[in-house]
Amino acid sequence: MSKYVLYARKSSESEDRQVKSLDAQESEMLTIAKREGLEIVEIIRESHSAKTTKQRPEFNRMIKGVQSGKYTAILTWAPDRISRNAGDLGVVIDLMDAGKLQCVKTYSQTFFNDPYSKFMFMMLGSQAKLENDQKSLNVKRGNREKLKRGDWINSAPFGYLNDKATKTIVLDPERAPYVSQMFELYSSGLYSLKQIASLLFDKGLRTKGGKKLSAGQIHKIINRTFYYGVMESDGKYYQGNHEPIISQKLFEQCQEISGSKSRPRKKTKGFTLSGFITCDKCDCAVTAELKKGKYIYYHCTNGKGICDQKSFNTNEDTLHDFITLDMKKLKISQRMVDIVYTAKLEELKQSGDFHNHALDTARKALESLSMRKSRLIDTFTAGDIEETLYREKLLTLDNEKVNLEKQIVEIEKNNPDPYT
Repeated sequence: MSKYVLYARKSSESEDRQVKSLDAQESEMLTIAKREGLEIVEIIRESHSAKTTKQRPEFNRMIKGVQSGKYTAILTWAPDRISRNAGDLGVVIDLMDAGKLQCVKTYSQTFFNDPYSKFMFMMLGSQAKLENDQKSLNVKRGNREKLKRGDWINSAPFGYLNDKATKTIVLDPERAPYVSQMFELYSSGLYSLKQIASLLFDKGLRTKGGKKLSAGQIHKIINRTFYYGVMESDGKYYQGNHEPIISQKLFEQCQEISGSKSRPRKKTKGFTLSGFITCDKCDCAVTAELKKGKYIYYHCTNGKGICDQKSFNTNEDTLHDFITLDMKKLKISQRMVDIVYTAKLEELKQSGDFHNHALDTARKALESLSMRKSRLIDTFTAGDIEETLYREKLLTLDNEKVNLEKQIVEIEKNNPDPYT
């Protein structure tokens, strides 16, 4: 007599709805088992997706049970309850071929270990996968259309709320002001992410769990274009209908400071000795902090966790005095001065040639972009392009223009003059 394992699975719904569905499947299968006199060795319930085997521990346990001989048959609602991916279908067929699995019984039919039954089982399982893939494509297509219309497709980012009535994104009156402060503080170049987290925590900012935001969470916020009105999804950008919290200019100021790092670059400009000195006790790096808004103190980072000087702070002026005394002991010959001067002069001349070429290239790119924008407007005016696509392309061109103009200003500002 076959030893059946009853396998019930449901996914992609809320937990309570899953439980009801699992109960319904189990009830129907037990009715069949009682009617046909089937021996149920164990009931296995699972609330996971069938996209990958790794996501279904109970399915894997069932397969091991068949391999060990604990079960010789499977009772389930339909073939797609067992799998919607080709790998799992193959595993079940392999168990039949090995003589370890006698049959798979469903609500409407039984698949025995014969060529026709195995073919039908594979076909119905593949059909379920096709339907699932098609559903996924339809969802993605719908999401793209929503994004093109300027509507967000996921849960609201920090600082915003999902308005269920209008199905739109609205400002969170409690947290939006804090988001604005994050950008303002970071753009100053005077605060690290950890310092911003502590400052805002002291001002009352909390996560939904009542905790302090981490530096990593603030880093993600500062690097997200959503906050100045541009949505990003799968590497593409769309103009959103939601109200921006900050301006694009403020966002770009933060990007210049961040450089994809967790602490602002501008901060190091005020700390002239950072990166040049190490602790004489443990040889770890020495870092600097701004205290009371104007005093700079240096201390050991204690990177090795063994330094007894980690809490000892030294004023920057004191360090400067020590270094100045050591520098006065150094002597550089006139010959060395001439060599360094000549080499630097040649370097600046070459840099000037590169600068002129870079500036010319950037200006030509800006002219080309203006022509592209003009052609795009003509195309839209002639009715040859949809408004959503037009606005998407126009936004891309405008962003390119801002970046090019910023690049030109930066090149002009850094114009090397070997005679100054």
